[in-house]
Order: sequence, then structure tokens, then C-alpha cells
Amino acid sequence: MIVKKNELDDSQIYLPSDTCIICNKHLEKVGGERIIAQQSRGIIIRNEYQGKENAKYPRRSFILSENPNKYLVVWGEKELWTADVIERAKAEYKRCERSWFCQVCGKRTCGECGSPINVPMGSDILSDDGQSSHVAILPIDPGCINPKCKKYKRLA
Repeated sequence: MIVKKNELDDSQIYLPSDTCIICNKHLEKVGGERIIAQQSRGIIIRNEYQGKENAKYPRRSFILSENPNKYLVVWGEKELWTADVIERAKAEYKRCERSWFCQVCGKRTCGECGSPINVPMGSDILSDDGQSSHVAILPIDPGCINPKCKKYKRLA
């Protein structure tokens, strides 16, 4: 297992787990990007407990370690974050893996065919090397990744 360090503060960087924490599918099967956070749903690791700060999308924290303090924090639809999903996420953390969810589970899909859209707007995405970045919400049609769909757009 390769464990990287964050260049800014020497904290551990967790590489992505093999499958979506919610549907348990590989990214190669679903397509699109790995999502870790959106306004309406997310799964992150924090050094402090986070509770119900937002009534519409309440956060729940689960202890991962006590020295140092690490919490698995989730928010969004309760049916996504079942006890089984939480236990799998805890196990992934212990294996130094970062949990993520696919664009289908994150509802960043084509309205025509249900495949992932080219750009999962309004999402923090997780790259292969464990780094994350934010995709802004833009006033564009991102198109679909499915070449059989009428909304398909090939990205250059």
C-alpha cells in the first residue's frame, strides 16, 4: 500500500478505495469521476466531530481513532448512509483508503440516459493520487459520457 503525505502539512493522503462506498461498483464500470462531497451529500474525514449544522443536510460523525482524533463525517439522504456503508467506510480508512461515491449515487447523471455527465458540477472529486479538487457549477450543458446518448459530448 502506497501512503502519500500532503506536501503542505505532512498529513497522510489516502488513496481512493476500489469501489463506490454506496453501490459497491468500480469506477470503470460506472464511468465518470469519484465524488467525495457536494452540498447535499458527502463523506469526508475530519479531526473534529461535526454535528447537525444544516437542518436540510445534517452531518453525522463516527469516530475512527482517538489519538489523533479522526472522524468519518457523512451527510445527505439517510438511505445512502446505512450502518453497512458506514462500517465499510471505517474498514477502508483502516486500510488507508479514502471512501468515495460514484456520479450515479451522487446524482450527477444525464437526464436522458442516466449515465454520468462529463463534468460533475458542484462536486469535490477524488483523483487517482488521493488529491481532491472542486468542480464549479457553470451555466453550461456538460453533456453525457455515453456515446449512444443524444446528449453525448466528447471532451477534448
